[in-house]
Amino acid sequence: MARHNDFGKWGEDLAADYLVQHGFEILARNWRHDRQEVDIIAQKDDTLHFVEVKTRHGEEWNAESAVTPQKRALLWRAMMAWKLQHPSPMPVRYPVIAIVIHDPGTPPEIRWHGDIWDL
Repeated sequence: MARHNDFGKWGEDLAADYLVQHGFEILARNWRHDRQEVDIIAQKDDTLHFVEVKTRHGEEWNAESAVTPQKRALLWRAMMAWKLQHPSPMPVRYPVIAIVIHDPGTPPEIRWHGDIWDL
């Protein structure tokens, strides 16, 4: 089995492909500022999307539950740092893409959530 970081990168690659297929432009991947990291920053329809990707095996627990209040706060701070470096009046959304592998040899399930505040 691949290492955890390889598995996470694979999930982020899948999420980026999903976004591009759905009309998003990828602006940055694994963008960091201090302790904050954003998996994917994308744009669609004059909206910035700070995308959190969660990749998991099976459903022992809900992948989306890994988006904790602390993660939400870090993502918000990262967005503020990005906007300082890239001023823009565009509105911002915080979608989550959960990628779940249920059984070996089956395609992954990709679940889109439009905003972390709605989880």
